[in-house]
Amino acid sequence: MSATELSFTELVFSDFERHRPSDRPPSWLQIIPRCLTLTGMVASIILRAQQCLYRAGHVRLAWMLRTVGIVLVGSDFVPGMTIGTGLVLPHPVGLVMGNGVRIGNNVMLGQGVTVGSREADLSAVEEALPTICDGATILANATVVGGVRVGEGARVGANSLVIADVPDYAIVVGVPARKIGEVERDQLAPVAVGLAAQQ
Repeated sequence: MSATELSFTELVFSDFERHRPSDRPPSWLQIIPRCLTLTGMVASIILRAQQCLYRAGHVRLAWMLRTVGIVLVGSDFVPGMTIGTGLVLPHPVGLVMGNGVRIGNNVMLGQGVTVGSREADLSAVEEALPTICDGATILANATVVGGVRVGEGARVGANSLVIADVPDYAIVVGVPARKIGEVERDQLAPVAVGLAAQQ
């Protein structure tokens, strides 16, 4: 089932399972107390509420939640994004995600990451906005702008500037970002879980 068909609760639970893997299914009784120590889950709840309101046509409410995100956790989520399941935001302060951005399943975004258009006055044209594929990790203060594609399982290093496509399973760093290696595909799941468990 696609993320666009999932309920608010199902989306939040998918994020919580990535933040805190467990043998038992997630519940609100587990999540609410964790919000006191996991700012990433607070950000996730705001983002998922905004995502569901926007898709249901409650655009004004979704925009109001943008302000709530800025005030509570310092994250600027512009309504209109498409985001898959299992999103991990371990340190959401300074995170900016623009309208029309497409993010796949099991993606991790670090502190201070910016994902959006190259031009501030550009309308949400599909070609001008990034696509982040399943399993990608974008580390602290990286910037991904324009109509670029960050490939499946790719890793973007801290403080990198991505202005060109990143191949699947590539590791890129620098300004502008350049490929320096490849991710071992059999190590993708443990790396994602390990990063989330460090929280």
